[in-house]
Amino acid sequence: MICEACRNINTNRHGWVHHRMCHTFKRSVNQGCYICNRLWASLTYDQQCIASSLADDVRSPSIDDVLTVARFEADGPDVPLGCDQVKATGNKFKLSGSTKSAETLSLARKWIEECTIKHQRCGTLSAGHGWYPTRLLDTGPLKFPESCQLIETQAASLNGSYITLSHCWGAADCLKLTTDNYAQLLQGISLSQLPLLYRDAVYVARKLDVRYIWIDSLCIIQEGDERADWLREAKVMGEIYSKSFCTISAANAPDGNHPLFHWRNPEAHHPRAENFIVDGEERSYFVSDQRFWEKEVSRALINTRGWVLQERYLSTRVLYFGERQILWECREMDAAEIYPNGLPRTIFSEFTRLKDTLPTHQIMKNDSDESIAAYVAWSNISRAYTASNLTFRGDKLIALSAVAKVMRDILRDDYVAGMWRRHLERELVWCIRIPAEPRTNVYRAPSWSWAAVDSEITPGKVDAISINMLFEVVDLHLDYSTDDSTNLIHGGWLRLRGVLKQLILNRPESYSTRRPRWASQWEMVVNGVEASVRLPTVSSTEYIQPYIRLDYFHDNFEEENANQALFCMPAMEDQHDGGVILAFVLKVDDVEKGIYRRIGLVWGWGEVVKERIKARSETEGQLPCEEYKDGLHMIRVI
Repeated sequence: MICEACRNINTNRHGWVHHRMCHTFKRSVNQGCYICNRLWASLTYDQQCIASSLADDVRSPSIDDVLTVARFEADGPDVPLGCDQVKATGNKFKLSGSTKSAETLSLARKWIEECTIKHQRCGTLSAGHGWYPTRLLDTGPLKFPESCQLIETQAASLNGSYITLSHCWGAADCLKLTTDNYAQLLQGISLSQLPLLYRDAVYVARKLDVRYIWIDSLCIIQEGDERADWLREAKVMGEIYSKSFCTISAANAPDGNHPLFHWRNPEAHHPRAENFIVDGEERSYFVSDQRFWEKEVSRALINTRGWVLQERYLSTRVLYFGERQILWECREMDAAEIYPNGLPRTIFSEFTRLKDTLPTHQIMKNDSDESIAAYVAWSNISRAYTASNLTFRGDKLIALSAVAKVMRDILRDDYVAGMWRRHLERELVWCIRIPAEPRTNVYRAPSWSWAAVDSEITPGKVDAISINMLFEVVDLHLDYSTDDSTNLIHGGWLRLRGVLKQLILNRPESYSTRRPRWASQWEMVVNGVEASVRLPTVSSTEYIQPYIRLDYFHDNFEEENANQALFCMPAMEDQHDGGVILAFVLKVDDVEKGIYRRIGLVWGWGEVVKERIKARSETEGQLPCEEYKDGLHMIRVI
């Protein structure tokens, strides 16, 4: 159905009045309005919780945007809806009342069968028969069908495939494997003792005729051995998921106590033909959500978890159990219950074809410059990964280790704390989207690596052809915690050669703590010369460039300015992008040895700004460095 507010959409305007009050919007959602339900799907889990708690007399704010239905806050969701004129042919899609229904699970089996038989890429990638993780849960046949049993695969005679469960841990204290309960779980455990999500996963495994299931919290020792087992298993995490027959993803369960399955209103979740008045004439249109996949999969709660990115990338097949329907992702097809034969071309998303981001093994055989596509793919991986969350911040590199190993084989390059040696200068010129909270005591990586910050990044441009690099990496060193260069790091440095400049950063008089943290609110003085340019705006708000993108939030630099502790080093010019110049923001750590830490990036444009940042000074040779030769400084960044 389409509610009255949605049916009265004015197609001749760029915006319209939707539900004025929150209670009428929530009522339309519950009654099954397709457009209102797509708006609801646009909200994050936290936003849905807030929206559900709003009083009935709260007004729904309006905004000016094309085909935006409503918004709960200033940076809320947009809902682009595709309207294609069609002949009213009735509803093709039939949803059951639950994602646990026989019809739903039958479709899941159909997808799996077609994938294993017809998909050449998926068949090749899933050829992992005979390899098993250290431990699995055996779901039967057992003497007691209402139980399952932890098994050690080396000591067992196994036959058949296993599936994996991808889920959010959340804050709930769910059952996990420890040294204390290890012997008990080897003897078996009643399903009633498992968290609800795990019980549902066992149910799916049995319905798919797969006897074994791997659940991280029950197949890796979580307590009692000082993480020794966890560190061993983390090294083979890539194999665990890549050799799994299928990964079951609990798309929106915040923890193990929430269900995998959901009841639903079948009429509310499929696109349909509806009549709208366009240019004074009533016509039939097929209404669909163009960002369907982004909302249901890419921005699902499960895919905000850092560890899940490599689970998703490396799994041959992923079966998502969402709140509204089940969805399918393999190397050759994305599908959903309402699109059982694959997504239509009208559905788009920045991350719709995630599988295409991971290069195929054909690139491994390609020795030409076309391999740059693999480095671009890694940039996309880095961006997506840094936008996700980690329960333990110290896992920053190890949670991406399995994907890094795959890419290392493809690139045939050295892995450098989240980047690659061949294009390291370019990759070092990353910047954060929003400054993170101050650094924690948990060391993850040197300051020059994006792995050292807790914020989404914009990666350096590895594929731009108009770039002129203004520095070079002379040498580097990393201290690894294990013999695995994609794993944990406990120290490291880069030796850079470039032009160092004294820097002062001041808050402008117009500085306001109410403005967003990403806003440029710094006046920049380079070698004693004002480098900032004020930009005219249509409002009274003052914008200053160059923009200073700090890796971590700082209220001021009064102490650093007084101690002459701030510096910058021009890093890159991009002539194609309007004459952009970028420079590292550095803080001296040891004056005598010329050791620095990165704290941010300068981003400016225009000839005036470029000249001010690149201008030379007669006193530059006196700045702290390891060596000053031919007008260039050699420094070490830790």
